[in-house]
Amino acid sequence: MRKARVCLVHPILFVFDFSNRAFSVPEYDPGAPVSANETGLSVKAVSEVDGEVTVYLTDLIPPDVSARAHEVFVGSIPAPSKKVAVVTSENEKLLEAEVPSTAAQVRVLVDEPDSPTSIWVEAR
Repeated sequence: MRKARVCLVHPILFVFDFSNRAFSVPEYDPGAPVSANETGLSVKAVSEVDGEVTVYLTDLIPPDVSARAHEVFVGSIPAPSKKVAVVTSENEKLLEAEVPSTAAQVRVLVDEPDSPTSIWVEAR
């Protein structure tokens, strides 16, 4: 499991294969914790004025987290390099993990859908 604590100027994170030049930013939906398209996802987070965000990237979210967190996305995204990354809106790669296939299965859980301060990304 990989972990990063960050303060975000723009309260959004992207999940996609960082080397995928076909990635396009999903259309933002202010009412949804996650927006997705065929190339990746954007995940709402709190901005730096509201504090830090802790992001986890793992191949399996622990059962105790699954029991208490809110599942906000389940699906697949392309991973041509067999990697999935969590990236800031400034294009800074925070975390990256290898996946076994070029179609990564992704699940996202958050502590609070309206103002997430803990974001769990499962990529397999």
